[in-house]
Amino acid sequence: MRGSREARAVFCLLLTLVAGRAAATEPEKPALSYEQAEDRAGFIALVRKARQGDTESQWQVGQIYARLGEPARALPMLQAAAVADHARAAALLGTLHEEGLGTVKSREEAMRWYRLAADRGEPQAMAALGRLLLLDREPVARESAWQWLRQAARRDDRDGQYHLGWLLAQPGPAHDDTQAYQLFVKAAGQGHVGAQVAAAIHLLAGRGVATDKKAANEWLQRAAKAQDPVAHYLLARTREGAGQGDRDAVRNSYRIAATAGHREAQFALGAILAKSRVEAERKEAVDWFAKAHAAGHRAATNRLGEIYRDGIVVLQQPDRARGYFKQAADEGNANAMYNLAQMLNEGLGGPRDTDQALTWYTRSAEQGHQEAMAVVDGLLNSSVKTSSLSLKGFWH
Repeated sequence: MRGSREARAVFCLLLTLVAGRAAATEPEKPALSYEQAEDRAGFIALVRKARQGDTESQWQVGQIYARLGEPARALPMLQAAAVADHARAAALLGTLHEEGLGTVKSREEAMRWYRLAADRGEPQAMAALGRLLLLDREPVARESAWQWLRQAARRDDRDGQYHLGWLLAQPGPAHDDTQAYQLFVKAAGQGHVGAQVAAAIHLLAGRGVATDKKAANEWLQRAAKAQDPVAHYLLARTREGAGQGDRDAVRNSYRIAATAGHREAQFALGAILAKSRVEAERKEAVDWFAKAHAAGHRAATNRLGEIYRDGIVVLQQPDRARGYFKQAADEGNANAMYNLAQMLNEGLGGPRDTDQALTWYTRSAEQGHQEAMAVVDGLLNSSVKTSSLSLKGFWH
């Protein structure tokens, strides 16, 4: 109740300031209601107390300014309170420095304020400090990170629970999927979106808990309400794989994740749209493949090559197709290796090179590509030293 009253007070104050700046062009100021005037007076009184050195008032004013998007005004108030050992003010000050809000972004300054707050028992600061210490590869720093995250988790801080769970889920001596899942569930129950997705992943894979697709779906649904791209991607993939839900729902979830930059969702949405009978959707598929390709998705790079090779929706461009195949092949995509080998052998999109074609057929076959394996087996089983593909020098 007090928080909403403070927010109204700041809003009214800002409204008054804006009205004052516009006085030259607007001679008449809008009259404030009795409640607005009262809130404004209350906030002014709070600011006055803060300027007189009252630590709690400094914290409240700084918090309100930060909440309303005025971090530069929040900083001096929060710093004054933090210096006076106000733990929550120090924690929020750490956040502003970490994110560069109202000041220059500084990991060192953020850690300084987080540590001050953590030393005074603030769980959120403990979790934040532990998270930043994980970025340091020094063993001492990482051990310190474990300690701070454990303390935060014991105090039921959801960020501490999530990051401690993440550490336990990683391969290594401390690996413990069961404990990791339990921590994810605790954080997920407090609304931590990342933990909701992590709990769902463990339930889908049966990591540290029995496989339970229904429970996983429930966590994903909760995370999806917060527009989490990973949750939307996993929802779409599980529904698509199980044949559940309507096609529009699957597309919508993929689209939300793809729009947020999730490259697997971009590729998946492109793959769906590429099969459409509607030309506009097939053209849109090319755009999504291009976005996934730009994000480093090798299969998307190969698909772009196939599109330009075959002239699907776009103008046929063999040289461009060959370039895409070469890029994806160099990055280890077996399909692209096979496609590149075909173009090299047939001289499409560039000079013919049967030696290089054989090399790529072989590499693709080594990764289990069925068509490439058939080509290589055909060459090995042939009694003719020059195959029907004219691959000279194969037995030399």
